[in-house]
Amino acid sequence: MSRTAKAYITLVIVSGTLILLLAAGSWSSTNLRQFAIYLGLAALASALKVHIPGMEGTISPNFAFLLFGMVALPFSQVAVISLTAALVQSLWTNPRHIRLVQVTFAAATLVVSSAIAFAVSHFVVGKGAASPVVCVILAGSIYSPVNSALVSMVVGLVEGQPFKLIFDRCYQFAFAYFMVGIAFVGLVSGVYTPSAVWKGALVLLPTMVLTYVYFQNRSHRALPAMMLPSATEEEYAAEVHS
Repeated sequence: MSRTAKAYITLVIVSGTLILLLAAGSWSSTNLRQFAIYLGLAALASALKVHIPGMEGTISPNFAFLLFGMVALPFSQVAVISLTAALVQSLWTNPRHIRLVQVTFAAATLVVSSAIAFAVSHFVVGKGAASPVVCVILAGSIYSPVNSALVSMVVGLVEGQPFKLIFDRCYQFAFAYFMVGIAFVGLVSGVYTPSAVWKGALVLLPTMVLTYVYFQNRSHRALPAMMLPSATEEEYAAEVHS
């Protein structure tokens, strides 16, 4: 592994750790029932992993319940849910040879992505756009590319591949996945009040499971195509060696 890759991984892990320390220092015990519900739903959704074709990374419907949390919960509780979701997603049915640094980086990535989405969306909402739907759209629109970029960067650095190629592959596959989740969470958030949006999260769970089944089948169908280099990959290879 190159020094640049090690430095990047360290930077993300340190950033995630600092965010968690900040969350611990500002811990709020309000809405503990909702916190427990979102924590359980996010952990359950994290077990529904879909492998991104051509990459070792996975995505899961847990982001939908993180978005619900961003509407109804304080930052400290969202940070804990993010950490728990990342740990479940990394460790659930994974091979035993998975390394601690991989788990730690995955957790830090999810924590950092959630923190940025939470901060920006609540900053805008606090400026006057006091709508849960707006909060969900903003948070989801920020979380999706940030998370994809953080993951794509480490894959590119470790494997020596162009960042844009990895990001395009990751984001193109995950884009529809994220958009479906954002759309459903936005609709539910518009129907329920923030204090009762957890009821909508429970209603949405079966939909997230069906979405997982669809994209899992799509991932399996895409794997054979990933075995052969595409024209885009050949162009990138030519650029790298030119």
